Amino acid sequence: MFLKNRLLLLLFVMALPLFCAGQESCLNIIPKPQSVKVCEGKFQINSETSILCNDDFIAGYLKEHLDKATGFDIARKTYKASDKLCCNHILLDINASYDTPQEGYELNVTPEKIIVKASDRKGCFYAVQTILQLLPATVYGNATKFEKWEIPALEITDAPRFSYRGAMMDVSRTFFELDYIYKFIDWLAYHKMNRFHWHLSDDNGWRIEIKKYPFLTQKGAWRGPDEVIPSAYGSGNKRYGGYYTQEEVKKVIKYAAERNIEIIPEIDMPGHSKAVIGSYPETGCKNETEFVSVNGEVKNVWCVGNQNNYKMIDGIIKELAALFPSKVIHIGGDEVNMENWKECPVCQQFMKEQGMEKEVELQNYFVRRVEDIVSKYGKISGGWDEILDGGELKDETVVYAWKSVKRAIESIKKNQPTVLQVGEYCYLDMKQSPAERGHSWAGVVTLEKTYSLDPFGTFNVTQEQEKLILGVQGGLWAELLNKPARFSEYQYFPRLCAIAEIGWTEQEKRDYDDFYYRLSKTHYDRLFNMGIAFRVAPPDVVYEDNVLKVSLPYNWAVVRYTTDGSEPVATSNIYRGDIVTHSPENFRFATFYKDVLKSISVDAKNLPPTDYMTPEVSVESSFGESKSFPVKNATDYNFNSYWRTDRTGKAGDYIVYNFKVPVDCSKITLVSGIPNIDLYGVTDGFVEYSYNGTDWIKGEEFIDNKAVILPDNPVKAVKIVFTNTTDALCVAIQDLKIEK
Repeated sequence: MFLKNRLLLLLFVMALPLFCAGQESCLNIIPKPQSVKVCEGKFQINSETSILCNDDFIAGYLKEHLDKATGFDIARKTYKASDKLCCNHILLDINASYDTPQEGYELNVTPEKIIVKASDRKGCFYAVQTILQLLPATVYGNATKFEKWEIPALEITDAPRFSYRGAMMDVSRTFFELDYIYKFIDWLAYHKMNRFHWHLSDDNGWRIEIKKYPFLTQKGAWRGPDEVIPSAYGSGNKRYGGYYTQEEVKKVIKYAAERNIEIIPEIDMPGHSKAVIGSYPETGCKNETEFVSVNGEVKNVWCVGNQNNYKMIDGIIKELAALFPSKVIHIGGDEVNMENWKECPVCQQFMKEQGMEKEVELQNYFVRRVEDIVSKYGKISGGWDEILDGGELKDETVVYAWKSVKRAIESIKKNQPTVLQVGEYCYLDMKQSPAERGHSWAGVVTLEKTYSLDPFGTFNVTQEQEKLILGVQGGLWAELLNKPARFSEYQYFPRLCAIAEIGWTEQEKRDYDDFYYRLSKTHYDRLFNMGIAFRVAPPDVVYEDNVLKVSLPYNWAVVRYTTDGSEPVATSNIYRGDIVTHSPENFRFATFYKDVLKSISVDAKNLPPTDYMTPEVSVESSFGESKSFPVKNATDYNFNSYWRTDRTGKAGDYIVYNFKVPVDCSKITLVSGIPNIDLYGVTDGFVEYSYNGTDWIKGEEFIDNKAVILPDNPVKAVKIVFTNTTDALCVAIQDLKIEK
């Protein structure tokens, strides 16, 4: 009897993980459903399973995913309410008489069948997304013989918290081919997101065909040495760019609409318009001074006083309105350098005629004129939160709050419908840790920081004001996406998963630890099978009492390490416990996911920084300096500051570092570009060095903005020599890193 009881106990313990796995797969849905009840048993998909649905696309969509993953040929049948149903089917029932909320659904899984009820096709489609997440993650990939295609019996009642759940993509600074756009739409659909904000124009490229104004794409879609737009953001000294034809856009719109995604086009104006003004110079202001915008551009502002410009804008909006079914056309409105208008004689004369006192009134005038044009074609305007400035807006105009929580509150208090894309939570171009590539003006935007956004609580709004918050959006600006490969996916995911859950799941049901468990336990595998090169979190490493201790980013993470300071690779040692060493500086660690994706590599965070030498040095150069970023920043050995030149670099330009006395060192590293960002670097050039200040030895070419010198004797001077035009309006130079 004792042995029998022991055996039964052992069998129970062995079976427990299998039971938990069923529970787990329910609880690991992202975004989290509003209500889940797990029942007994499982529904198994096999070659005899059929799909019944009164929506051809949704039935075909589910069949396509199941067939590809399982290798079965799932039967698909049209469903009528009068049909008699047997077992082993998936019923997707759309009926307006059901009391499910808009985009909501009820999902009931028993061992015999699956039944979905929804009052609209959107809800039914989202139920299908839940069904896919209840299956093994390989459902997003190709057929495998090693999966059990089972779904646990359960009951789910679900509907979104917000009607607007969006993602913004900047295709101006980095152009994305159509294949990527289609993939991205799929990824949004998998996460129950329903808005794709397509940022189609900016200073660095116009990306949509406008038939009335062909130069916008013939000229404005391209940048490079012989183009109207100069090289920028790593595009190098070659022709770079592209655009989407209207026929291509129609196909994208149809593809997105089938997946319940509304595409909102954005044409950014009156600022961020270098591509327009380069293509049609008459649209710009007539001032002689080249005023620099906050993002380093000149000649990028529409002339508000030029009344002919509104005819052109009308023509552009007319074509957009005919092309895009979305009720909203986003008109930009951000980061306008109004100094252009102060000096522009046309704008100043117009201000006098209109009785205006401040240039910000021109901004509001422009916005109101464009609002009227948009309304003329049956659409609603949207714009960044600067459109709040200088005057009133139409009641229906949608404000996209980005600058701060304060600006979002201002928009709501002015009774404007508001979409939250607040930088400190929703700007996915921000770096994810201090050591990673990315912008930082809105801070380090971690996954946890993004998830912490509470659309009502963060903004402390009243119940009446809550109605003005349409939803939430994650945005990715594309200045830094030229490298490394697939960096856009790394920046979007998994933070976009957090945005999806903020938009879908009620606040009281959200918890970051729970979200992170679901993400790391199951959803990473889904993302991997979706083909997304998502960010893998690095380990946390400390060095204490001659021991390196590693904290894994999640309990089942695989961390690999090297002992010679090199980058860990898929064949490097796996960390299995504390490492005793007297040379912690030689170790590098990285998290790997299936030995395909990896985190950034890190060392122990409490090691003292590298002890660089700081010899007295002066600089002579063919460049001038920026007032905000002077030359002295390149000689103070503060590695967080840098010098910006007063113009772009050209062949023959030079920068010479002269040491007061020759420096006896083993290595000198010359670094260009903004720290941790790499913008404004030396794209074409090499380094020279001299032992006497007169005779020069040619060293390395600049690669990825860096060059290294390994001298045999004390160095008196170091020189950067430019061999071609750089791909930005200025060059950023950092301090020399000199090692003993």
